[in-house]
Amino acid sequence: MAKDIRDTTDSTESADDFTDFINDLGSDPVQDQIRGHRAPEILPEIDVAEIATAVYDFLSALRRLMDRPNHKLAISQSEIEVLHFIAQHPGCGVSDIARLRFLRASNVSATVRRLINSGLVLRQANDQDRRAQDLYLSDEGIEMLNSITDEWAMLIARAARRMDGRDLAKLRRGVPALRNLSIAAESLIEDIQRSRN
Repeated sequence: MAKDIRDTTDSTESADDFTDFINDLGSDPVQDQIRGHRAPEILPEIDVAEIATAVYDFLSALRRLMDRPNHKLAISQSEIEVLHFIAQHPGCGVSDIARLRFLRASNVSATVRRLINSGLVLRQANDQDRRAQDLYLSDEGIEMLNSITDEWAMLIARAARRMDGRDLAKLRRGVPALRNLSIAAESLIEDIQRSRN
């Protein structure tokens, strides 16, 4: 059974053990065969398949890692996602969140209702459509996101201490590119949603 990264501690010994474990795995012949069928043709000058798998692996590990502060702060991942969306798009509505996050409006509505009941989100009547509700973070919602960010930052710092300093420098220089990838992905989502309507 594979060793779970979440079971490692801050000690140098456990970090070294985990590194040795990964190195001992060597090259996986099956993994080497998974490069996508069309990916190499999309952007021949860039290894899109490598980027895709690296991003997936990163997000998969991050999702498991980020479960810890969620439990500590008594908030679900879906609630965090909605909080972040409202922070980035103040005045949005339930339909906006559902459309741009590929979620069911009924599920988003239930999540928003929990956040309102918890005092993390405020709703105001829309000036143009009285039936619509505009959503904003409350002071408590802002504080919750600050607490979540602190918890995430500490976890990332613990993971970063297990990395080579040169890789950390590269990672820091790549932050703007990661942000741009996020913006491009959001734009693509909007285009996909518009094409469905």
